[in-house]
Amino acid sequence: MPGKQATLHDVARLAHVSHQTVSRVINDSPNVAKETRERVRQAIRSLNYRPNRAARSLITGRSQTLQVIDFDAYYLTPIPPIIARAAEHGYQVGVSTLRTPDSPTELSRLFDEITSRIVDGFILFAMDVPVDVSLLNRLCRGIPYVQLGADPDMQVPAVVFDQRYGMQQIMHHLFELGHTRIAEVTGMFTKVDGRIRHDTYVEMMEQRGLAPGPWLEGDFRVPSGYEQTRRLLEQGASFTALICGNDQMALGALRALHEAGLRVPEDVSVVGFDDEVSVAYFEPPLTTVRQDFQEQARQGIEYLIELIENPSTPCQRKVICPELVVRGSTGPAKS
Repeated sequence: MPGKQATLHDVARLAHVSHQTVSRVINDSPNVAKETRERVRQAIRSLNYRPNRAARSLITGRSQTLQVIDFDAYYLTPIPPIIARAAEHGYQVGVSTLRTPDSPTELSRLFDEITSRIVDGFILFAMDVPVDVSLLNRLCRGIPYVQLGADPDMQVPAVVFDQRYGMQQIMHHLFELGHTRIAEVTGMFTKVDGRIRHDTYVEMMEQRGLAPGPWLEGDFRVPSGYEQTRRLLEQGASFTALICGNDQMALGALRALHEAGLRVPEDVSVVGFDDEVSVAYFEPPLTTVRQDFQEQARQGIEYLIELIENPSTPCQRKVICPELVVRGSTGPAKS
């Protein structure tokens, strides 16, 4: 019948072998003679046969599928690199987003649903909610997992950015430019990144004998950067530099400063965090801290595959140091 997809039995008939031998060839079993293996492969090519993924999963116990559990629906930038890196290793990626990340009921229901299928490993992304390690192990039911981001327990396999180091680079840069009146519009404190960056800012200001602030808490989004910067200005805050919780908030801050008639960087230097692709095209181009999500995805996927293929792989916290990228939004402090 034209258009009919070839089956494993079709391959077996054409190659003059049993269907079990075809399965062994597909699954790279060593117990197949070289000549037989080549004959089966030739039949597969001739018939354009595509193995049934579901059937193969039942045989091998593997699905070549990884599942991302996304704890932050607003923070999707690192997801595409994860999918791309997994594909390089022959894995498909499913993505599940938690509507209420701190809901134990939703978390349990989600893991129950996913672990009812054959999934080879989990990527836990932006998991800011505290989850006990023993509970996490029970939820994953023995399936390997790696956490990307946040501040996981040392017993959790993870790849994280050194948020403290990133903020230290910002502060050293601004101090070198002569800034002492440094304001901050933080990310939300319910997120580990927001808390660590703010605490580092306060610590480094105090080390210099400077009073921290003024500062306000934002939520990592553009409107928040705009509104909180306006509030600082309306309160009469005096500052020559403004650190924003991320690049999105910096974009909002630039708009608020422009509306107030302040020049960047002549009157106020502005710094973001993340180094999103668009920030080099802001006006002026944004000084920021680059978090290399491509590298995090590479390390995370390779580590997870290592855990899948070798369960005795030791638990590690792999740390990536962010990099300060200086552009036109920062300059010498205005006297």
